[in-house]
Amino acid sequence: MRKTLTIILILTFGLFSCKSDKKYWDYNETDFYEVQGIIDIVALNSNPFDSPSIKNVSYTYFLDRPIPKKGTEKNIDLLEINNGIYFKHIENGYPISIFVHKNDENISFCGRIGILDSLNPKEKEFLTKHFQNKMEKLKKETPEYIYNALVKDTITENQTDKK
Repeated sequence: MRKTLTIILILTFGLFSCKSDKKYWDYNETDFYEVQGIIDIVALNSNPFDSPSIKNVSYTYFLDRPIPKKGTEKNIDLLEINNGIYFKHIENGYPISIFVHKNDENISFCGRIGILDSLNPKEKEFLTKHFQNKMEKLKKETPEYIYNALVKDTITENQTDKK
C-alpha cells in the first residue's frame, strides 16, 4: 500500500510539474500578425522515435530592426511549413514568415517558407545582403561551370524588383 501511494504521488507530481510549450493553435489566430524572418538553425529534436520531419527550428525576425529578435519553435513538422515538400529541403538561411503575437512580440511561431509580398526597404536590404553572402559562399564551393549555369538560370531571368 505504501509503495503504491509513493508511485501515485511521484506520477502526480511528474504530471503537474511538466510544463508544455504553447503552440500556435493554443491561441486565437487573430492575435497574430506576420513578419519576415530567416531560419538560423534546423536541428533534431530530443525524441529519437519522432518522425524525421519533426525538428526544432531557431529563427530571426524583425529583420528591419538594429537588433532583430530570435525565436525557437520545438517539435515542428517541417512538412507543415514547407507546403508539404520533402523536409530535407529546408536549411539554415531560408526565408520564413513568422507569426508574432500582437500583445507580446516575444511570442512567435513559424509560418511558411518564403518571402512575404509586403517587405519594407530595410527588410529587402537585409535579405539582399543575406542572399548575396549565400551566393558568394556558393561560388567558392561550386565548380565554375555549375555556378555559371545556376546564376544564368536564377538571377538574370528572375529579377522582379527591377521591372
